[in-house]
Amino acid sequence: MAGKNYVCNNAKLECSLCTKPEGKLVVTSNDVKLQDKTWATVKDSAKSNLQFTGNCKKSDKQSVPCAALIAPVKWINTGDILIQSNKALLECSTIKCSYGGVDIKIKDHIQKSEVDSMEPTDVEGVAP
Repeated sequence: MAGKNYVCNNAKLECSLCTKPEGKLVVTSNDVKLQDKTWATVKDSAKSNLQFTGNCKKSDKQSVPCAALIAPVKWINTGDILIQSNKALLECSTIKCSYGGVDIKIKDHIQKSEVDSMEPTDVEGVAP
């Protein structure tokens, strides 16, 4: 089922050209929630959505922060579900940085796969 999980706010990103390759995706495109987290869409593709704290290895002497240079192009391998007219992101979705020329990948979609807990019910035949 790889690639079928949807991406939520604060999902972990990875860029191989960043000196601190792990970043996060900040959702600003909508208020629709999935498991109490805002659901990411293709509209979350601005510099401000893709946050990295390291420096870009492609910059002169690796001295310029990724946040200043990152140039996202377009999300690919997206879902078919539309959230406020925009395609939802999947864990297999990637976005190319035109400055570095590499794909930024989703390392952890943070969608929960399991139920945290279930409350007992009085309905006959239904059990947690």
